[in-house]
Amino acid sequence: MGFGGGGGGQLTSHTHDPAIPLDGGSLAANATSFSLANQSLLVSDGINIQELGIGSDGDNLTALGGALSWEAHVAGDVLASNLVMANSTTIGDYTQPAAATCSSAGAAVPDGTEADFLAPGKETDWSDSTDINYNTVSDEIDYSAAGPTVADAYATYDLQQLSGGVSASDTAWILRFKLDITTYTATDGSSSNLVVGISNQATSDGSASQNAIGFEVGVGSFDTLYRLQTSNGTQWAGGTPEATFTKTPAVETIYLEVVRSSATDVTVSIFSSDLYTPAVLLEAQTINTVVGTTGLRYVSVKSDIQTTPNNALIGTVTQLEFWNNTTSTTSSCAFAIDDNVATSWASISEVNPNIYVDMSSATSTSNLALYPNAGTTETEIKIQSSTDALSWTDERTITWSNLTEGAWNYIRFNLLATRYWRIYGSSGNAGVLQIDEIKVLDAVSDADVRNLHGHIPISATDTSLNNAGV
Repeated sequence: MGFGGGGGGQLTSHTHDPAIPLDGGSLAANATSFSLANQSLLVSDGINIQELGIGSDGDNLTALGGALSWEAHVAGDVLASNLVMANSTTIGDYTQPAAATCSSAGAAVPDGTEADFLAPGKETDWSDSTDINYNTVSDEIDYSAAGPTVADAYATYDLQQLSGGVSASDTAWILRFKLDITTYTATDGSSSNLVVGISNQATSDGSASQNAIGFEVGVGSFDTLYRLQTSNGTQWAGGTPEATFTKTPAVETIYLEVVRSSATDVTVSIFSSDLYTPAVLLEAQTINTVVGTTGLRYVSVKSDIQTTPNNALIGTVTQLEFWNNTTSTTSSCAFAIDDNVATSWASISEVNPNIYVDMSSATSTSNLALYPNAGTTETEIKIQSSTDALSWTDERTITWSNLTEGAWNYIRFNLLATRYWRIYGSSGNAGVLQIDEIKVLDAVSDADVRNLHGHIPISATDTSLNNAGV
């Protein structure tokens, strides 16, 4: 529509509104001429039309400071590498890795240390009798099976007194102790016996029927023997022998390790020092015939005495240590993937302590579940991914104090397909990294990716982000 009025007079203000007669009509597409650069846009500044030139390749049109502008692309909204899935906080959604490899394995902290068992003031934690008793001067257990005046005796410590209140597992525990034999005479035929181990009874001596596992010393002309001895509702000391050592008793100091490795398997080892290494191993005996020996709760030193005048077995028990729910005194890498938060892997104190897990194959994933242990002294970790366990990519950086120790922490990152995941101590200082469990939200399905994803660029370096990456 043309302008009305005729002649060459002054052009009146107009809006090109088709609804207004003689207002100039609509501006025609592909015909209206502007002095604009190719592909530029017209935008309003609130008063006038402005030209917004075309951005560079890959730029995004962005609202910034109340105005439209072209901005260089930063990892963000629409790239596949910025996909995220819902942050699952259900541990049942997560998968146990197939294997774990760690930078080192430190010593596992005992559930019961010598300071728990034998230290000033600990005498009140023991139940004892006359001929086996807690020595309050030297903080040791003294035992005597000498001559006709001694009687069957016991000294026991209830494991329920340890932190957390434990009983010995029916399948996995370790007991270590130092046995000093200061007097040993085996002349008379009737033998006496001393047992050290764990029993289900607190105030019975070694001749009583009980459930128990431990090490036995015999003293008698026909019983100069060391034995692995268990009982299942039967007499413990002096009962039917389970396994006999070739090494025989004498006045000596030996170090004993009793390991229950399953419901049926027990190994007792004799060492020459408290290093408990193969280099100082004197002998070991193993049985796999334990049946029904459960409910063990009391660390015990017990005896079964025959009142013969010439046999003598006198000495002390010290350096007691106890580990529960484990068959190793080192913090094996496997403890981080054994589906048991009561066990843990711990490194030695080192720079960049780390552990990585293998999911068997590369699959899509976006979350990792971590159960941190309070024994950690490392202050920062990186969550890293790899397809070959050689080259690693940072996915998250997390300040350790932002994690909740002794609980599941669910850590999210941008969706990717990979096989290996590494927890890497990254503070740069020597420290211990200790982790109870690692699991991965493994094999996110294509359908879930299509239907349930979001778009959040999660920084690999920003330690201020929470576990969900926001």
